[in-house]
Amino acid sequence: MKCATCGSLLSSENAPCPKCLLSGRADVDSFAGFQLEDELGRGGMGTVFRARHLRLNRTVAVKFLAPEIAKDSQMVARFEREARALAMLEHPNIVRIYDFGSEDSESYLVMECVTGGTTAEKMPWPVDDAVRITSEVCAALSYAHARGIVHRDIKPANILLDAEGHVKVTDFGIARALKPDSGWTVTSPDVALGSVGFVAPEVMTGAAPDPRMDVFSVGALLRTLLTGRPPIGETESLPVRLVPIIRRAMSENPNDRFASVDQLKEALAQLGKTTALPADEVLWLRAAAFADTAAIASVLWAALLSLTPRVLEKNDLMPLLSYGAEQVDAHQVLTRARFETGAILFALVAVSIGFAATAFLRRHWRLEGLEQNASQQPLPHTSKVLAFGVFTVISYALRVWAVSKGYVLGGNEAPSWLSYLPFFGGVLEVVVLFFTVEAVLEATRRHRPLLKEPLLLIGQGMALVPPVLEFFRTL
Repeated sequence: MKCATCGSLLSSENAPCPKCLLSGRADVDSFAGFQLEDELGRGGMGTVFRARHLRLNRTVAVKFLAPEIAKDSQMVARFEREARALAMLEHPNIVRIYDFGSEDSESYLVMECVTGGTTAEKMPWPVDDAVRITSEVCAALSYAHARGIVHRDIKPANILLDAEGHVKVTDFGIARALKPDSGWTVTSPDVALGSVGFVAPEVMTGAAPDPRMDVFSVGALLRTLLTGRPPIGETESLPVRLVPIIRRAMSENPNDRFASVDQLKEALAQLGKTTALPADEVLWLRAAAFADTAAIASVLWAALLSLTPRVLEKNDLMPLLSYGAEQVDAHQVLTRARFETGAILFALVAVSIGFAATAFLRRHWRLEGLEQNASQQPLPHTSKVLAFGVFTVISYALRVWAVSKGYVLGGNEAPSWLSYLPFFGGVLEVVVLFFTVEAVLEATRRHRPLLKEPLLLIGQGMALVPPVLEFFRTL
């Protein structure tokens, strides 16, 4: 039957037309005590309108059963099941139901009006937001499971957000009760309903309701929130720390999944408590630290080479590239400082590589959700910086002692082990620099101020003592 005014399908000859009610073209301006305002959305079961409850003067959402299926008694029964399922549930993360009924052959459901839209409208979500949304969905489903109801069709379009961004789970239209004697929940075992990709495989075969069905759907939800794509195919594009959780949640065998949404929620909660990087991610961190260490060492080498006094042949002295040239003899000059072209250009290349490695690492952490606000968690291995800083000072002290004794390092009159002091001193400086850079990168990932790491600062300060003293000694 079609509306004589606008041509929209009606559920029966006497049913009012929601479209005409909304536009004000009908002979009546309200339906069942509600003034329709605008359309919020539509799906396979029907259309949802924002409405004003005239008696209570309250904004609500009214869901009308789609006209094309309103004549199907089974679909009407499913619509009523959604109303009864929601009526049993009162949780901050579940859409509340106020009323349901049928008037003029039009079935309707009166619900809480949620104004923030669905999670499907803003995909892909940042990792932290996706995890938070999923955790709130788990809380809602845990409440429902405790009351014997399995949703079976969790997907982004069924997850609404309120004005503060908190989750409101809706559409319990294909929910089933865990107890077979619950009356309203019994559907034909050969009828499979749900959204492809989000519904657990056993649902499609008519299996008995099981909370692990929702575990599968929540895993698919999290995956879709992160990627913005259907939860099908490989998981390479997902954040590495979430891949094991999603794979376990979406296991085809229910026995391989989390036993409950509470376990899934706890696994997500542990992500925020674990600040340590996975083993393979540590390799990425150290690779970037090596690149940055090489860059800094190259800059220091170029600076020292440029600032160290050096005797050059006159023919090798390039204009504008040296300062403080003093005549030594007819063929040589002493330069106090120079622009060492080769060393400086090499340092620039090393710095470019270091910047690129750091930028790649930061982007990788952001995409994988590995950046954490863990400013209260101390950095690992800062004691190594202190230890090697102490060894550096000891090595330099031995060198000063050898010079004070008149030993010429590397000469015949010096003990053989003293010959290796400059080498070991240089190695220790590089090691301290590497561990310092690694700690700085890790502090950046955790958003931890370096002032909270006294061992790191003291160790690096001690490592700077030898080169600083030697630099001023040679001025």
